[in-house]
Amino acid sequence: MILRSAAIALRAHLADRATRLIAAAGASLLVCLTLLGAYLCIDLRDIAWHGARRNGANLLAVIEEGVGHSIRTYDQSLRDAARLASRPDIAALEPELRRLALFNVSPLQSGLGPIAVTDVDGHVRMTSDPNLSPQLNLSDLPEFETLRSDPQAGLILTGPTRSRMTGRQIIRMSRRIETPDGAFAGIVTGSIVLVHFQRLFDRLRFDNGLIINIFHRDGTLLMRAPERSAALGRNIGNSPGYQIYRTHQQGEFLGRSSLDGEARLYAFSNLHDLPLIVTVATSVESIRALWIYKAAIIAVLILCLNVLTFSLTILLHREIGRRALAEAATQQANAALAVLARTDGLTGLPNRRSYDEHVAAEWTRAVRSHAPLALMIVDADHFKQFNDRFGHHRGDEVLKVIADCLRRTHPIDGLCFRIGGEEFVVLLPGLDAAAAYDVAERVRRAVVNLQIAHAPEVGGVATVSIGVASADPGSGGAPDTLFVAADAALYAAKKAGRNRVRATAAEEPVSRARCA
Repeated sequence: MILRSAAIALRAHLADRATRLIAAAGASLLVCLTLLGAYLCIDLRDIAWHGARRNGANLLAVIEEGVGHSIRTYDQSLRDAARLASRPDIAALEPELRRLALFNVSPLQSGLGPIAVTDVDGHVRMTSDPNLSPQLNLSDLPEFETLRSDPQAGLILTGPTRSRMTGRQIIRMSRRIETPDGAFAGIVTGSIVLVHFQRLFDRLRFDNGLIINIFHRDGTLLMRAPERSAALGRNIGNSPGYQIYRTHQQGEFLGRSSLDGEARLYAFSNLHDLPLIVTVATSVESIRALWIYKAAIIAVLILCLNVLTFSLTILLHREIGRRALAEAATQQANAALAVLARTDGLTGLPNRRSYDEHVAAEWTRAVRSHAPLALMIVDADHFKQFNDRFGHHRGDEVLKVIADCLRRTHPIDGLCFRIGGEEFVVLLPGLDAAAAYDVAERVRRAVVNLQIAHAPEVGGVATVSIGVASADPGSGGAPDTLFVAADAALYAAKKAGRNRVRATAAEEPVSRARCA
């Protein structure tokens, strides 16, 4: 019974449309909130990466323009000095006039080092700074031999190294000097003062995690900001990033630094007329720091909203479930009350109200099927004397026993009822009078065989009297005629001495049934 009740309640709960709608709405809201949080976090990440790429590209353009312009201007001074140094008319001038002629465009105050001109043997013949002694020989420099042997060498950058003339850390720039007929006549060399450019870089205000690198085309690191002296001069020629630098004029990629192993976003450009590569590297960790904190706040808020939504959905779902359970319990209670209203509390048989419903239904069914319908009324003999002698409790036990006999002896299709006091009714669909009489006789004998003790003056054993009637509902009439006929037959059985079965047909007159 408990399992059946639970099953009914569960079906009612699952069938409740409001419960399903609330569950679906709650689940949909959770999914939407989660998708919204994911979208916002992804959008923050994309904005951070887009900003990093834009800042890197802008800074790269500024550095490329500034460094390129300074070096190109200085290289033009080297070109002019190399061109003028081989002219006889310039060589014939007084030393001071010759210096003015050779170095009149030299940017001495731009943070670039002095320019020196050598002869074919590498002896410094003149410098742009009159305060420096020209008593130097530069023939042992690697670029000197390169420029002497290769007329097409062009501008050569070397370093970082220490200047022989000033003692400062520099990047040396050198070009070949030729006679009018193209023969080697020496070199002109200048320098980029690293301290000066480092100060220029340091004055730039950029986010933490940004690094500016200037490489020689062979992969040697020439300058870096923020400054890291230990890294200057290192060569990255074997790194994957360098291969990208050499195969593309400019671009960006994500990779790990060959200098410190940190993951960075690189924007780079090859200066097309200079042997330099400029890169701006942004730390991936610094990009992540721009959005991860906000994303964490959004994730926490979305999580809180999800928890709140889930809790409210569960509470509402539970409340609706309780309502459905209460409704199911009410329906079950009403069904139980309906059963109780149609059941005899003592014997468990259907009562008079149930009999009235069933006899009408069976009569209608018999009319449709043109089958006979029999009814027998069973009455306990001398029941008042039994109660007076043995008590009402024993009398109730006798009624229960009689009800049990009816259950065991009536046909499968028969229906048993207790219609009041010590009277019982059995409906026998499809049986004629003779078949119904046989059933009634079995019932009577079954009760006698129980040998229920009774008063000696009434035979010493409890018995029943049974009236049987059968009718053909298809020929007309009403269900009441069947009961009246069976009641008349019962009266005849009582009058004949009790412990009897008497039968009659519903259409026979009552007087005839009593005489039988």
